[in-house]
Amino acid sequence: MERQFGDVYFETSYFEDQNEGCAGVRLHRTRAGAQPIVAAEVVFWDASGQFFVETFNTDVPLEILERLIAEARERIDGG
Repeated sequence: MERQFGDVYFETSYFEDQNEGCAGVRLHRTRAGAQPIVAAEVVFWDASGQFFVETFNTDVPLEILERLIAEARERIDGG
């Protein structure tokens, strides 16, 4: 996902950690003139067979969070 939301630019990246038994999608947030930060991530843990959502010290618009969750589901288990 690449999405402009007001003065904030959001983009995602996929990650996988076979040692930890998880995979997920990270949401990166960039404001004009600032370095990108990880704003949230959706992680699928093999051990529990479930998705978890975590945000990191910032607000994330619900529309963006919903898109992040949908992307994680699609990329990890095909929907």
